[in-house]
Amino acid sequence: MDKKFLIPLLCSALFLGACGASSDSASPNSSSIDTTLGAVEVPAEINSVVILEGRRDLDIALALGLPIVGYPYEEASSLDLESPMATQLEKAKRDGAEEIFAADDISLEAIAAADPDLIISRLSDIEPIQNDLEAIAPTLPVGEQDTSTWQEDLRLVAQATGTEERAEELIKEYESRIDALSKEYADVLADNTFAPVSFGGESFETRPNRLLSTVLRDLGAQPSHAFQAAIDGKETEYSLEQVLTGFSDADGLIMLVNSPETWQELQENQLYQQLPSIIEGHVVRSDKQTHEGGPLTALHSLDVIEQLLQTFQ
Repeated sequence: MDKKFLIPLLCSALFLGACGASSDSASPNSSSIDTTLGAVEVPAEINSVVILEGRRDLDIALALGLPIVGYPYEEASSLDLESPMATQLEKAKRDGAEEIFAADDISLEAIAAADPDLIISRLSDIEPIQNDLEAIAPTLPVGEQDTSTWQEDLRLVAQATGTEERAEELIKEYESRIDALSKEYADVLADNTFAPVSFGGESFETRPNRLLSTVLRDLGAQPSHAFQAAIDGKETEYSLEQVLTGFSDADGLIMLVNSPETWQELQENQLYQQLPSIIEGHVVRSDKQTHEGGPLTALHSLDVIEQLLQTFQ
């Protein structure tokens, strides 16, 4: 979605002090971090962080316990499932984190007013306004599902903020759960095929690199024909009339449906009801909140997948 930006004049009185600051090397009170945007000099003491995009960047900041002061909000949402970050976000709010602009309307004025020591966001959101952001505070770019893993970005932010120990604990927790589930459900994973399927009301689609899809693959789940085709880079979108063609071979389905109304409509669809996985009860629901994220969403995705695996026992 195109984003509208409220962009004040560079080096205005608001940003004068920041625009005048430059350094060829890190000072004793900062460290230089190599990123996709080049070296970023990050202060040694970070007391305030602003998040721009609200998915992987927010997940990582919450998981590392960073002092978030500002983050985006969605103006309207029909989501009824709890966010994978709900518990950590509530704590951050109690500690002073505030919604400072709409997710589709990044406000440089609001970011500057929050007076952050560090800004974290998705690379593609930073690039159009990089100079403006850097005039406010050092800006760390993280990737997304098609450019980097959440583990890589977690380690980058951890290195910049002195939270490397916490980052490794989170990665180890994820790896330990992968190991435990792959052993506990070894037969189920080996003897059945699986697919994550998005449904928005008109068509079905499976994609290989969304976070929940990646977690399924990390677990060693056998992909259905459509899921494997997506992994191989082929088109995997099916109309309502093609749902049996697309997913009859899938023994277990994770349906990614955002609104409860759409979910209810799907339950009433006669072709969907004929899928073997639905007849056997091997289906669970998630939504777009597991499309992208960091360690918190990855661990939540394992919870969702375990719910599905339990239906086979």
